[in-house]
Amino acid sequence: MSVFDLESVYERVDRDIKKHIATTRKLLMQPSSSQEHIGIEPCAELVGDLFRKAGCEKVEVSKTKGNPIVSAECKGATDETLLAYFMYDTMPFNEPGWISPPMGAKIIDRTLPAGKVKIMINRGAANTKGPLAAFINAVEACNKTEGRPPVNLILVAEGEEELGSPSLPAYVKKEKKKLSKASALYFPFFGQDSDGELSVQLGNKGCVYFELECSGKAWGRGPQEFAIHSANKAWIDSPAWRLVKALGTMADDNGNKVLIDGFYDDVAAPSKEDEELIADAAKRFKPEATKKEMKISKFMVPEGDKKELLKILTFTSTLNIDGIWSGWIEKGSKTVLPHKATCKIDIRLVPNQDKEKMLSLVRRHLDKHGYNDIKMTEIDNYIDWAKCSIREPVVQSMIHSLREFDCEPSVMPLDPSSVPYYIFARALNMPFTNGGMGHSALSHSPNEYIVIEGNKKIAGFADAEKFMVHFMNDFGQRSRAGIADRP
Repeated sequence: MSVFDLESVYERVDRDIKKHIATTRKLLMQPSSSQEHIGIEPCAELVGDLFRKAGCEKVEVSKTKGNPIVSAECKGATDETLLAYFMYDTMPFNEPGWISPPMGAKIIDRTLPAGKVKIMINRGAANTKGPLAAFINAVEACNKTEGRPPVNLILVAEGEEELGSPSLPAYVKKEKKKLSKASALYFPFFGQDSDGELSVQLGNKGCVYFELECSGKAWGRGPQEFAIHSANKAWIDSPAWRLVKALGTMADDNGNKVLIDGFYDDVAAPSKEDEELIADAAKRFKPEATKKEMKISKFMVPEGDKKELLKILTFTSTLNIDGIWSGWIEKGSKTVLPHKATCKIDIRLVPNQDKEKMLSLVRRHLDKHGYNDIKMTEIDNYIDWAKCSIREPVVQSMIHSLREFDCEPSVMPLDPSSVPYYIFARALNMPFTNGGMGHSALSHSPNEYIVIEGNKKIAGFADAEKFMVHFMNDFGQRSRAGIADRP
């Protein structure tokens, strides 16, 4: 087995960290909002250029029916191959509340629960162009020092994750022979929270997204073609009120319990291993740090039972209103009776829920309650749930590497957010993991950030890159040796 000199690579990371941060800023400052199709093609080309500069080969920017997929390969020091998945697209960045330009990649001082750090603020910093840049930097450091990374790499970066990855399944099917050379999938991410604690997720919830529209024209009552003067409410029905009433039948007053028949029927109960993992994670879970990070005052359930809090977060299927609008929503007053009202909703799927069944349950509920006129339209693609065993070598490498960086992780059965692992897991029968040292936060929110200079509790950007090198090296050796003991 060849020996890979980790310390030499770590020294290279330290020497080049200013350049690495500059590379990260360049990637972040290139817009890539897939929702608005802003800067997508230039960002794809930039990712390809960064792959080449890092020393990767066979770099391709592949056309799809949607946004380009950027791929590359890199020969490693062992025969093991790791597939690294990234997303270069982001959410829009035009919402109010940013304390610095959302595409300015400004570095400022910030005091977190773990202490003082320097952070970089930018859309995509956390989710997930920051981790993408860190991984490219880590590969470059390996190539400059050792001439190759610890393992063979196949890199795949898509530009439609925020749209539900509609083009990725066809790409994976087309490139199955090449991608199947890898024995596992890695999604780089900064896994520490604002207090320095770290968790590893063995899977993720799924997500289906749809829109409901109530219109006077479809209803046959209320304004038909356009908004009219609100004085007419005295004798004309309101589609806006009808939509609000329809939504009220779907959940209890706070939206915490879904009232749609059959909504929870297929939810799989946590396994014994799931229960053990959550019980262990609860010992280190700090609700106050989570609340402070999200700027909320309380959870919807009592906070004394941390185990129950984590079980709810992990295994609860939800029905969430993402947005709702009708009529005049600009500044100032305009008294109108709207002719239609619209809302966007997402359902988070847990094992063993099925997307098509969940959508049919919503449709059946609306029809049963007399709202058959309300139009229901699926938006974007959907992401299915996926789950991996803790015994997989790639998961063990993640856990072991974190411990080598003096960080004992909590291992959670599922991530409440959604990542398209299922595409690789189903098509390639491939285990997966995500995570790493470093901290980022406020994905999809104003002032999204990553930590650049850390402290004793939170890893800075250089240590986040070093961790990725260690993880690749550990995976190569562990897979080859067949080491996969439960921690």
